[in-house]
Amino acid sequence: MRTISVISLGENTLHSVVEQLRRYLGEEVEVRGFSLERGMEQTLDDEVVVLTGVTVYRLVYEKVQTAKKVIIARRALRYEFIEPLLSIKENENVLLVNDTEESCTEAIDQLKRHGFDSFTYHPYFPGMKEYTPCPVAITPGEPHLIPKRVQEVIDIGTRQMDITTITEVLVELGVLETSGSLASAEYVKDIMNVTKHLSTLNQRLDYSNFLTTTILDKFPKALLFCNEAGEITYFNEKMTHIFQEREMQEFGVQDLFGDDFVLTEAYSERDHIVHVRDMTLITSVEKIEDHDEVITYLLEVENYDTFQQVDRELRKKLKSHAYTAQYKFEHLHTRNPAMKEMIGLAKTMARGHSTILIQGESGTGKEILAQSIHNESARSKRPFVAVNLAALSSSILESELFGYESGAFTGAHKRGRKGLFEEAHTGTIFMDEIGDAPLELQVKLLRVLQEGAVRKVGGTEQVPVDIRIIAATNKDLEQRVREGTFRRDLYYRLNILPIETLPLRERREDILPLVQYYLNHFAQEQVYGLSQYIDEGAISFLESHPWPGNVRELMNVVEFIVNMRSVSGKLTYEELPAYIKREGASDQGNRKADNSFMLSEEEEVLLVVYQKFGIGRRKIVEELKQKGIHIGEGKVKSIIHSLKYKGWIDVNKGIRGCTITEEGRIYVKENINV
Repeated sequence: MRTISVISLGENTLHSVVEQLRRYLGEEVEVRGFSLERGMEQTLDDEVVVLTGVTVYRLVYEKVQTAKKVIIARRALRYEFIEPLLSIKENENVLLVNDTEESCTEAIDQLKRHGFDSFTYHPYFPGMKEYTPCPVAITPGEPHLIPKRVQEVIDIGTRQMDITTITEVLVELGVLETSGSLASAEYVKDIMNVTKHLSTLNQRLDYSNFLTTTILDKFPKALLFCNEAGEITYFNEKMTHIFQEREMQEFGVQDLFGDDFVLTEAYSERDHIVHVRDMTLITSVEKIEDHDEVITYLLEVENYDTFQQVDRELRKKLKSHAYTAQYKFEHLHTRNPAMKEMIGLAKTMARGHSTILIQGESGTGKEILAQSIHNESARSKRPFVAVNLAALSSSILESELFGYESGAFTGAHKRGRKGLFEEAHTGTIFMDEIGDAPLELQVKLLRVLQEGAVRKVGGTEQVPVDIRIIAATNKDLEQRVREGTFRRDLYYRLNILPIETLPLRERREDILPLVQYYLNHFAQEQVYGLSQYIDEGAISFLESHPWPGNVRELMNVVEFIVNMRSVSGKLTYEELPAYIKREGASDQGNRKADNSFMLSEEEEVLLVVYQKFGIGRRKIVEELKQKGIHIGEGKVKSIIHSLKYKGWIDVNKGIRGCTITEEGRIYVKENINV
């Protein structure tokens, strides 16, 4: 279950904010509370931590560093406690009592913003040696702190989180859609309660109107009040952006929204779509009652185009939190021993902070492996930023990675922009296709690795970054170093923790389980066996196919099968995509024509073992190099494990090393022209 923690100075504030959050979040999220008044020792790593003020943040800064998101709550006065303030004489000296100096100042500022600016405020908080005695004291939920000599005490209640903070919390927890309507309804209900209450205070009518108008004009939607007959009694400023003020003063609701708009029917719907002139409006109706008596109807009106714009902005904000890694090690499906060993090695690497270099063919899941490493690491709650160095031009890459200052180049944003290295601060940056990085960029990447800092395009200052780098490539970097297209010093900086992914043809026991897995995924149903979708001939072909595009190619073929298979029939070999059959035919023909052409790395190693009466791992590497095949000793070790698992070789201790088995001889004679 997701969790959110609240930290406050005192128990009263803590209880109020925790109960408020539980009211909106229900059973979906666990809400925990901590008050510094009773002490707090542990650190928090929740999805969201809410602090009730800046003072709290300064006191618990070290304890909330591992939290995904820290929100300092903006808190508002509770309108139901405002009435007693209206009885205070103008220019009266008032003692504002709260638990700290900062919270006193904050409460005074809020009262003034709400129109209570005719008093002379004097702050009072625990520990003050001298203060100005006042006949009246105002406190937001801390009456036990008020000095004894005060004649009149006005408790305006513990300040609760305002609607903007509540919305921010709901967005961070991903429950805005389910819980946002409740928060909005309570917010409007509070406003309505103020309106009803202030309407009974005739002696303060002018001030009441001013306060009501101010609140309603600042409401984010257009509001209109009317009676049961549809006669308009009030409208806020935003409503004048939709209808002319004269129209609302002279006409009723049905004149504006059409004869089909009936208050009782509109009230029964959550949203009512109305077409007025050239506008499409979304309206919702709230019936305000007191002891079963209808006082007024409240119409919330929003232009549909504005609604769409807000929706786009919200989606953009949610997307800004997209620097996350989706995949974990459990997403790497395998039965292959060498693949399992590779995953175990990756889990070990995840525990550290050193740079990792992933090498392997295209489509072998290098990014999935990188995300899994990040999610297994201590940085899992921090950003995971991925960039493909082959997908962007060299002119764009530098500004994307390092960011740029204002006016750095034509078309640059006037406020500049953070680069991906800064976005990944405290987390992981995954640089895919590192082998395609231009030489001029390689120099700057090396500087980041050496100095742990970046310099923006057009800037002079170094910006420190705390990041872990995971690089990946399908190129032979050693060969590129020899060719002079990849810097040797950068290669050694990247190749601290090397790991290689396995091509699908070297883990054939995974092919059919992967086909089954992606059939379930694309068919969106439980597929109990491959024979539901493809016949035996097609299954046999897929199992023996060389899969030059690896898992990515397999996914495409399975998606083709799901789309093209008829309701009652099964896809046959003849109905498979033409290109995949050409790949299979080419692979078979090449094997017969030349035993060294198009052999997989696994088959190359098996052939060397077949040709020698016992051979060790290092000797296998040397034999392959003589044939112009460069495979590292670590990769050869993985291949040997795979061959042994298949029963094609035996692995002996001592000088005999690896020897061919009878099953291995049969495979070589049938599949490799020797």
